[in-house]
Amino acid sequence: MYGMTPWKDEVVQYPYRYKETQNSDGTVEHEPSPGTVMQQGTPQSATNFNHMENGIHDAHVAAAIFMQYQMHYVEAREKEVDERLDHHDAEFSAETGTVTLNNTNKVFFGFNNSGSTIALKTVRKTMNYDLDIEVVEVAGGQVGDVIVYDKQLNGFKLKFEGSAKTVKVKYKVRGGMYA
Repeated sequence: MYGMTPWKDEVVQYPYRYKETQNSDGTVEHEPSPGTVMQQGTPQSATNFNHMENGIHDAHVAAAIFMQYQMHYVEAREKEVDERLDHHDAEFSAETGTVTLNNTNKVFFGFNNSGSTIALKTVRKTMNYDLDIEVVEVAGGQVGDVIVYDKQLNGFKLKFEGSAKTVKVKYKVRGGMYA
């Protein structure tokens, strides 16, 4: 750590008094005649000036080290913020898709084998995600209820309970990214 030098001005009885001497060549010499020295000033020497220069250099080095730290800190914070924003975007942006459910059971009306597994493009962190289901197209009978079951982090299953042969369903998945 830099040790400060307390600088003091020299205080004299007559600060602006000079003794005037006439030279033989016609020139005049002024020699300070300050009177009594009341306070000795700090010497303006190489030792003191070099000490100052070392302190200034140390301050510049410390500032450079601090700036490096700040740059790394800001970079890390930006990365953390970007990750949080990515999670936020994933939480509130929807994943959509369309699937066709087929009922190939021809024997009994009451039995329907239209179940289908839908894989999510983005694996969720929790199964607490919302699904919006919209029937787009129906062929060969009634849809009945569309059921979502067996929700997992990476997908879910869909089926319908009616007598239709094929049902085209549009789905929208939102949430499930915050644990």
